[in-house]
Amino acid sequence: MTKKKDMSFFFRFCSPQCLTLIGIFLGMLSWIVESFMHSQIFYDKQLKFIDHILYPNIHELWMRLTIVTLFVCFGVYAQRIVKALQQAEMEIHQVNRELSQIFDTAADGMRVIDKNFNTLRVNTTFLQLAKVSYQGIEGLKCYEVFKGASCNTELCPMVRIQHGAERIEYDAIKIRRDGREIPCIVTATPFHDSNGELIGIVENFKDISDRKKIEEELQSSHEQLRKITSHLEVAREQERRAMAREIHDELGQSLTSLKMDIHWLRRQLSGKEPKIKEKISDMDKQLDHTVHTVQRLSAELRPCLLDDLGLSAAIEWQANKVHDRLGISIDIVSIPEDITLNEPCNITLFRIFQEALTNIARHSGASQVEILLLQKRDRITLNVKDNGRGITEAQINDPNSLGLIGMRERAGLLNGAMAIEQNQKGPGTTVFLSIPYQQVEGCEYAENSDC
Repeated sequence: MTKKKDMSFFFRFCSPQCLTLIGIFLGMLSWIVESFMHSQIFYDKQLKFIDHILYPNIHELWMRLTIVTLFVCFGVYAQRIVKALQQAEMEIHQVNRELSQIFDTAADGMRVIDKNFNTLRVNTTFLQLAKVSYQGIEGLKCYEVFKGASCNTELCPMVRIQHGAERIEYDAIKIRRDGREIPCIVTATPFHDSNGELIGIVENFKDISDRKKIEEELQSSHEQLRKITSHLEVAREQERRAMAREIHDELGQSLTSLKMDIHWLRRQLSGKEPKIKEKISDMDKQLDHTVHTVQRLSAELRPCLLDDLGLSAAIEWQANKVHDRLGISIDIVSIPEDITLNEPCNITLFRIFQEALTNIARHSGASQVEILLLQKRDRITLNVKDNGRGITEAQINDPNSLGLIGMRERAGLLNGAMAIEQNQKGPGTTVFLSIPYQQVEGCEYAENSDC
């Protein structure tokens, strides 16, 4: 350790140019020493000491020049080595300063822990996050300062990294010294020395309290919107039922009364006034058309089959309507044959099926549709498969596809799942709907519903 400090002191305060001068000085000194030695050993009155310095013989001159050259070359080479070492030391110090600045000013809390769970270093953000001071963490283990559920267990990052893990990232609730819980994203990475030996770990703590708060607010808003949607769906279905009943009962009775009056007038004429009789026949036909229109509007608002005979019958009736109107071949399989659920669940499944058929009629150009309605022990599934032109991923995720969004929202009201995807074999699209049967049976469709 002392030798390293001495060398560092030497390199720091010794100018590289000095080494060249030292080499020259040593060369000159060797020249003088060599001359002195020759003047003493080979004493000659004719050649004095100064003459040995200035006028050496050829052999001696060659030897002295060789020695001087070696000393000068050593000085120049040492100058370059020292200059390179000083430059490397400056770069190391610069890197250390940059790393220290990055560590100390990082937006996330960071700490370095050794294998014995002692804290080697922390940054300012960690101190603020854990609400401690530098003095407050001295002599304490890491799990005594900012502890979590994984501390002192096999899930501890230090334990896992000692067992071979490379990088660990997980969500955790960390507890400060004052007892407050801080939700964090924790990242732990191994920390090695210059020989590659594991020293400890570097832990990074990202405070996600604001994100958690926003997520909770979004979740609360989503739940409120879902409740509002549920309430609106119930209100709309109740309104449709009331309108359908009113149209069927009031208008139906009025139209029936008018039809009876027309038949009475026709009997009273008894062949007289053919023009009037012809007009009455036209009125009778128009009245029949109006009766059919009223029945259609009433059924579209609220299919009476859904209330009277159940879901399977209503789906078959809707499929027959599409077949009669467009000529699309529709095969229906219902297991069991008669599936009857409570009112809100019946209407939700029926509306999703109705929207699926509408999309097929409008956009797919399909000639064949296969429908599978299956009631298992714990789930109800509905598959609607067509052989049309199919649907793209962009169309599935299009925010303007209000029909698809409405189908997903209706499924979500029953805690169900709905998927729309291209057929794996052949052209066309499959709509898959799955709803937990216990959920359907208990009917948590809407808190404001009657079931």
